[in-house]
Amino acid sequence: MRFLILLLLWLPAAAQAADARIDRDGLVLHVGLRDAEGVTAFYAARGFPPAMLAVIGRTCFVGVGIRNERRDTLWLELAEWRFTDAEGREVRRITRPEWDARWAAMNAPLAARATFDWTQLPEARDLQPGEPVGGNVAVLPPAGEFRLDARFRTGGGEAIAVTVPGLRCPAEARP
Repeated sequence: MRFLILLLLWLPAAAQAADARIDRDGLVLHVGLRDAEGVTAFYAARGFPPAMLAVIGRTCFVGVGIRNERRDTLWLELAEWRFTDAEGREVRRITRPEWDARWAAMNAPLAARATFDWTQLPEARDLQPGEPVGGNVAVLPPAGEFRLDARFRTGGGEAIAVTVPGLRCPAEARP
């Protein structure tokens, strides 16, 4: 519950550069790109040190909201998601273990690390009927447009595949 409250407080402060809504087979998926200024302002307001804010400001955050409107379980597994640029090259996702290692190397405050973690989409989890989840997925910012290809397994055994084209990191986060 604490995560959802934090996420709801954050959403208006982190303006989205692009927004997509997909409703397919009981999966409702919202995808938007976070504005670098809004993202850093959000974390600055929570007392993050300048070194952490600098790293966050150079990262592209894809904001994701998912709701399971099916009658069975839906599985979120970020390992099943692919981000690719216009030429089909991988756009690398920054995983939670990578963030943990980066924050540890910086001796980042534990409270800031926990707050940051709460705002990220879980690496994997199940969503029961009617259950939502939301958070950010961090990627190394590509120079141009990229797309998301995501797969979700269902309790019925089938998979739901969705594609979100035309994503572009805000200019502040691009190389």
